[in-house]
Amino acid sequence: MKTILKENWKFLLFVLVASLIGGYCTGLYVYDTLSPDMLHQLQEQNVSKNLLAIVTLLQYGIVFGLILAVIGLIIAKKVNLWKEFKYDKQAIVKTIIITVASALILFPGDKLIFGSFNSWVYEQYETAPTISKILAGLLTGGVTEEIIMRLFLMSLLVLIVSRVILGKDKEIPDKVYIIANVIAALLFAAGHLPTTMSMTTLTSLIVLRCFLFNGAIGLAFGYLYRKYGICYAMIAHGFAHLVADVLMNIFI
Repeated sequence: MKTILKENWKFLLFVLVASLIGGYCTGLYVYDTLSPDMLHQLQEQNVSKNLLAIVTLLQYGIVFGLILAVIGLIIAKKVNLWKEFKYDKQAIVKTIIITVASALILFPGDKLIFGSFNSWVYEQYETAPTISKILAGLLTGGVTEEIIMRLFLMSLLVLIVSRVILGKDKEIPDKVYIIANVIAALLFAAGHLPTTMSMTTLTSLIVLRCFLFNGAIGLAFGYLYRKYGICYAMIAHGFAHLVADVLMNIFI
């Protein structure tokens, strides 16, 4: 444990700071997008916008960010998924392609496809994103979610599946990493449902949208994690949100 903390303190410090800032911005953004019923429930419990932001900051920064990053690091090293960040031309090209494709799926893809059938989806793209939304996407999406879903969960799934199928101390085949990536991507998509449910009614179309878009994007980020390391997955995820938000500001 001490060795991991000593060798990776810069990475862990980055995760902590990014998750704290992203968590606070996420709390602000979520409060502004709550349905009237959810907002009324919070107000009855004397939960203000700032209080929700602080709670989210602590949850994302300490629990989802730092603690899971440490655990994820330990597991990732066991299953050969941890890679130090380094310049890699091929990785950069693939990251740029995945970033741009993911951004276009978020906007204008989502608005044009699912916004045509659901007014709530369409309305999400009628207002320019706030600073809190932009930072939440860049930091919470790019850093914290990648810690949760890839560094921690995908690594854990590889460990579990490999131990169940292969037993201890055997080389892990590619199919185990692929299975873990698919499961993590599906769980990544499912993880967006509670937030979506706090904003609108979960219809079959909304659920399909969640799994189709987030699942596909999650698979791409998982691929980057497996091939080039968590930092490239973070870059693609965070900048996909940033590029989509920039496009929204330009075209709305």
